[in-house]
Amino acid sequence: MRSYRVFSSLPITLNAPCELDARSSHYLARVLRIKVGAPIRVFNGDGKDYLGSVASASKNAVSVFITSCENPETEPLVQTTLGLGVSKGDRFEWAIKKATELGVTSVVPILTQRVDVRLPIERWQKKQIHWQNSIISACEQSGRTIIPSVQEPISLDEWVPNIEADCKFVLDPSITSQPVDIEPKHVALLIGPEGGLTPSEVSLASDHGFHGLHLGPRVLRTETAPLVALSIIGARWGDMSA
Repeated sequence: MRSYRVFSSLPITLNAPCELDARSSHYLARVLRIKVGAPIRVFNGDGKDYLGSVASASKNAVSVFITSCENPETEPLVQTTLGLGVSKGDRFEWAIKKATELGVTSVVPILTQRVDVRLPIERWQKKQIHWQNSIISACEQSGRTIIPSVQEPISLDEWVPNIEADCKFVLDPSITSQPVDIEPKHVALLIGPEGGLTPSEVSLASDHGFHGLHLGPRVLRTETAPLVALSIIGARWGDMSA
């Protein structure tokens, strides 16, 4: 029998029925047409998977009886904050979904000089909610138990001087990589939009402790670079899921 895994924002209690939130209830009942008795895993971002079976299912509500919990240890050892330039189309969303699969901790949409996206505040708020839901879906698929956050869009000039991390890297061909001789617990990445960062932006990042991170001889797209960088970080400093 197929097993399902969903996120629910509502509290989860062992050996008790738990109502799922509206999002997961709709998906299970109306999209997947789940049946009573189906095995299911539920997580709420506390680092655990809760196992049980569907106790009831209607068009608007699904209840799950939880019988056990486990810690699948899918979270990385190193926290990563990804400051990524906002791009047109679906590039940004695609990148953050894949970054979620690779263990990113937090995503910050960065507004740089070459970001060609101008929206009123309410549109940015809707995009932030949409991006957060995309990350939740990526967590459901990949087995992650802690939900990465998507912060409000912020200008590069505001973010760079204030981000705190053990290691900070800017991805740009013009800046040379430097060796890192510590075992960081938190790494920050700065990656520009399509068109890259301007020389003044790279210089600003360098002035505030960002080092270069060399990803090879080719220029990578804005949606590709985060995935390569996160893979390198996971391989170098350890990944519990590896």
